[in-house]
Amino acid sequence: MTTRTKKLVSALIVTMAITGLVFAITPTIVSADAGSLIESGLETAAGDNYEDVSLSTYAGNVIGALLAATGIIFIVITVYAGVMYMTAAGDEAKVKKAKSMIVTSLIGIIIIVGAYAFTTFVVRELSDAASATQTQDE
Repeated sequence: MTTRTKKLVSALIVTMAITGLVFAITPTIVSADAGSLIESGLETAAGDNYEDVSLSTYAGNVIGALLAATGIIFIVITVYAGVMYMTAAGDEAKVKKAKSMIVTSLIGIIIIVGAYAFTTFVVRELSDAASATQTQDE
């Protein structure tokens, strides 16, 4: 083994050990609140009080879910392009295609995050304006 290969292998082992420790410790820390979080989330999702949900909030939730799904697709494309880049084995065509995919998917992720932030802001403001209008009418 060359010195470079030994350094890479040792860095990989250290990274895997740290990742293993994080995954081993995290469940015990998170599990204390996980039950109450899941319970409150289920109560919110399965609640029967749908009069409180305005059209703007509902539309914002739908748009947010669609943006989240699109973001996941872009992350999968980024990971696929990364694997393609790592397995190109020096083939310039594959490297060029992988780099192009990585750049375009990162641009897509940036656009999705911006759209999500904009949607969250607009929905919050519309919801606040609607609740203020209802309060003034009463």
